[in-house]
Amino acid sequence: MNVAIVSSMPGNVMNLYRALKGLERNLNVELLEKPAWSSFDVIFLPGVGHFEEAMQRLRENKMEEFLLNQVGRSFIVGICLGMQILFEESEESFSNRSVRGFGLLEGKVTKLKAQVLPHVGWNRVRFLNGKFKDLDGRYFYFVHSYRVLCEESLVVATCEYEEEFPAVVMKDKVLGVQFHPEKSHTVGKAFLKKVLECASSQR
Repeated sequence: MNVAIVSSMPGNVMNLYRALKGLERNLNVELLEKPAWSSFDVIFLPGVGHFEEAMQRLRENKMEEFLLNQVGRSFIVGICLGMQILFEESEESFSNRSVRGFGLLEGKVTKLKAQVLPHVGWNRVRFLNGKFKDLDGRYFYFVHSYRVLCEESLVVATCEYEEEFPAVVMKDKVLGVQFHPEKSHTVGKAFLKKVLECASSQR
C-alpha cells in the first residue's frame, strides 16, 4: 500500500510517519511537501495551528488543488486541523470573516464553548458504529480549541468537553479525526490500522 503524509504545514509529521511504519513492514510511506505524480492509496493531512494560515500555505504550495484532484482516487484522512480543513468553512481567521476550507464535507468549524481552552489531554471517545466500534470507550489524545458542526450522518465518533462534538467523521473515501492518533500510543496505532483496513476495502 502506498501512503503519503502531507508535510507542507505544521503537524506531527514524523510521529505519524513512525506510527504508520510500525504497522506494516511493506507499507510505503512518503512525505509530501508539494504535489507529486505518484499514485497513493491513502493521503494523510495532519495539521496543528491556525486554520487561515494553514489554508494559505496549502494554496501557496498548490497542495489544495492537488488534494482536491485526489478525491475519489485516494482515501483522504485529515487529522486535527487537517480534519477541520476538509469542511466548507471556519470562523478561525485573522478577521471577522469566515475562511473557506476544502468543502469535501458539509459543515463549518466553530470555537468550542468550554471556559478553558484549548482542550488538551486524554479523553474518552464514543464510536457509534462501523469498523471502529471495538475502540468504543477508549481514550485518545486531543489538542484543539475548535470543533466541527455537521450533519449526524457524517459522524462516526463523538467526544465531550463541556459539550459533545464530532471526534471522527467520514463520507465515502474522506475521513477526518479530531484527536491525534499518532500521540495516542497503542490505541492510536490500533485506530490507524483500522483506517488502513478501511482504505484497503474501498480500493
